[in-house]
Amino acid sequence: MDIKAPTLPFPPASLFLVGIGGIGMSALAQLLAWQGYRVAGSDRSADEPGKAELYHALEQQGVRLYPQDGSGVKTEKPDAIIISSAVEDNNPDLLAMPARPVIHRASALAQALQRVPAPLIAVAGSCGKTTVTAWLASALKALGEQILMVNGGYALNFVNDTAPGNFYSDFDPHWLVIEVDESDRSLTTFKPDVGLLLNVGNDHYSQDELRKVFGEFLQNCQQGIACLKELAPLAAGSKAAVTCFAAEPDPDPAEPAVIAPGDYQARPDGIHFSAAGIGAVHSGQSGHHSAVNACAVISALKLLPLTSSNDDICRAIAAFHGVRQRFEVMGCLPSGTPVINDYAHNPEKIAAAIATARERFGSPLLLFFQPHGFKPLEFMREALKDALKNSLHSGDRLLLLPVFYAGGSASFRPSAAEVADALVAAGLPVAAVADRQAAAAAVRNSGSRAKAVVVMGARDSSLRPWCQALCHE
Repeated sequence: MDIKAPTLPFPPASLFLVGIGGIGMSALAQLLAWQGYRVAGSDRSADEPGKAELYHALEQQGVRLYPQDGSGVKTEKPDAIIISSAVEDNNPDLLAMPARPVIHRASALAQALQRVPAPLIAVAGSCGKTTVTAWLASALKALGEQILMVNGGYALNFVNDTAPGNFYSDFDPHWLVIEVDESDRSLTTFKPDVGLLLNVGNDHYSQDELRKVFGEFLQNCQQGIACLKELAPLAAGSKAAVTCFAAEPDPDPAEPAVIAPGDYQARPDGIHFSAAGIGAVHSGQSGHHSAVNACAVISALKLLPLTSSNDDICRAIAAFHGVRQRFEVMGCLPSGTPVINDYAHNPEKIAAAIATARERFGSPLLLFFQPHGFKPLEFMREALKDALKNSLHSGDRLLLLPVFYAGGSASFRPSAAEVADALVAAGLPVAAVADRQAAAAAVRNSGSRAKAVVVMGARDSSLRPWCQALCHE
């Protein structure tokens, strides 16, 4: 792995994570605690109701929590401080002990994993990487393999009273399965044995930049690459073995190596399809995109030196329970209308969530989207318009919530209202709401006419409890 200074000290050193409540930072905290470090941290959102379970689980694992005011650093006197890209230079925890080494999360994760003697599988892509990371980890477990997983979401297969589900490890893992992030380009920190690239969407920055970053990720893969067929050119020149998956079966019989969902069916118990060379596949997940994700997992499994039969692989695919906030049905309104919380936060994911809701529940749909940052909203605004033109049907309504601001530098433009106005001008049934109180009023006024209410957005842990609250209003 390409490790940059400063070097992560060895356990039992003391480490302090600034922003420990973040999904990636909390997973790293659990990994470090598992490795024998003394771990503590702080978070500016320590009072968010949606994070109470996470903080309780961290404390159960021996992680000490502090307010983000510098007091924790002064008390712990850590050997190093770990930060994410969201931490500003003037953060009180950094100012409390400015002489301490500061390590970026990706570098700390890469160094920590380098000390585990097992092959590394890294999952990348604009859409679906959290689900596929969890699915691949659970499939390997179902096949009897020993694993370690570091993920950007809570995998339901690995949730218990002391584990929130974004980290899991067996005592002696034989495979390391991690999600890597393109938003800050930190995925290029890793040199995985096997890399899995799902897609290149419209989020964070331009398509040209994204393809360059994902291409560098693929070139860093040492032994194997599983990728969407259309992205195979990004792996050109790599010495790694390549397998491909696709959204639809290739009509050319000369392409048997491409794994794709044929004869796709959506049923009340989930999705069913056939994959060439594999057989009949069933999953309790929802939507055609889930079938594509399953094919991505199968493609990665086929790269590994496993002795599993195709029947074993199909059973392992079926054993996956899903990820929290990935098309999670939270309950129903008093009228009986289901309320779904989904982590969709870019045009491709939003389109997939809408299509899945329509496939499962019908039309019309009442939809909410909370953008997860001003810069991502600016990058996606044109692509979002195109996606909604193809996704929204007669009677549907999409309401934009105010942009979620998690800190850091921001222009605070465009606002959700500005983007909503542009979408209305394009003839789309979209409006902006001033706050969640206004959004809840919209649910009360029109939720009973919808077949489903879908709340979409990322990073904000309070969205899930808000969805739960909607079910009881």
